[in-house]
Amino acid sequence: YQMTEADKNILQDTTHFRVFEAAGNMSSARTSYFHKSLGGYSAVKPKRMQELFDYQIAKNNLQVYNMLNTKYIIKANEEGEDVALLNPDANGNAWFVNQVLNVISSDEEMKALDSLRTKNEVVINKEFSKMITSKELKLDSLAKIDLIEYQPNYIKYKSTNSNAGFAVFSEMYYENGWNATIDGKEASIYRVNYALRGLEIPAGKHTIEFKFEPQVVKTGSTIVLFSSIGMLLLLIGGIYFESKEERAKNKE
Repeated sequence: YQMTEADKNILQDTTHFRVFEAAGNMSSARTSYFHKSLGGYSAVKPKRMQELFDYQIAKNNLQVYNMLNTKYIIKANEEGEDVALLNPDANGNAWFVNQVLNVISSDEEMKALDSLRTKNEVVINKEFSKMITSKELKLDSLAKIDLIEYQPNYIKYKSTNSNAGFAVFSEMYYENGWNATIDGKEASIYRVNYALRGLEIPAGKHTIEFKFEPQVVKTGSTIVLFSSIGMLLLLIGGIYFESKEERAKNKE
């Protein structure tokens, strides 16, 4: 892939964000070669991400671009050259909301995104909303969440809020592996806005961590460990008995 001037301009921004190439589609690998993009080719693409593209992104729903932290959109100008358009309204990596909208189905959840003000509102399926303990949200104007560290299997944030709040994280919800902690204590992750993560965060200053720790990996590691120990014991046993036989022959 050849880097364009648009790519060079985007790469000067060292913050964490996503890029969408308007002329491409969710399966285009070009953008992903240079940037964190909304798409990229994968044979196992999350279904909910594809549905977000089909029903929202393909219709240029700017609010969905914002909640996915799309800071730059690559688009061809009149001369046919790619230019990087800055989206100043991107929500960032995480943010507090002041209103929760409850729905009873995934279809209603997707439909709500048509008009959702993603910076202030969040839509939650009843499957998750029934577990939320906070009934009233009071948003401090100075409340914020800062991204501290970002790795494929570990993300760390710092939050500040004078009130207990509900936060949305611009990361895909995936229940089979991702765990969350607030100041080291386990916290429940809710699926919000059809595909993202949400957390209830107490008032004050806190450290929030997401770790990818799938049980299948833990189980596999345990099996590998005991298998290795077993092989080692067999090897030691074999050496011992072979040495014993050799000593017996020498005595004869």
